[in-house]
Amino acid sequence: MLSFEWRELEVLCDRLSDLRHRYAAAHRAKHGGLVDGLKGDITKLRRQREQLVQHIAARLGAAAGEGRYPPETADRRAPGRQDTGPSRQTGASAESAEHLPLL
Repeated sequence: MLSFEWRELEVLCDRLSDLRHRYAAAHRAKHGGLVDGLKGDITKLRRQREQLVQHIAARLGAAAGEGRYPPETADRRAPGRQDTGPSRQTGASAESAEHLPLL
């Protein structure tokens, strides 16, 4: 599915975080040339990240439009999210619920 794209997004975000830390350190050290270079790299990487997010969103939208991921409803829930019966209350809320009249 989209595992490659998600991994690429994770790598881009990690790299962007690293560049931001390097930028902050260069700014503190008042290293103007490095600050300018890192600023350009950050801008380029942010643009790449935004394009990848748009690509992932388009692919997810297309997959949802094809019906591969049906929306959850009360009658049809995703596997693993099936209701197993009435919910059980514990603690103080269960004790106070015992004294409520049944309607």
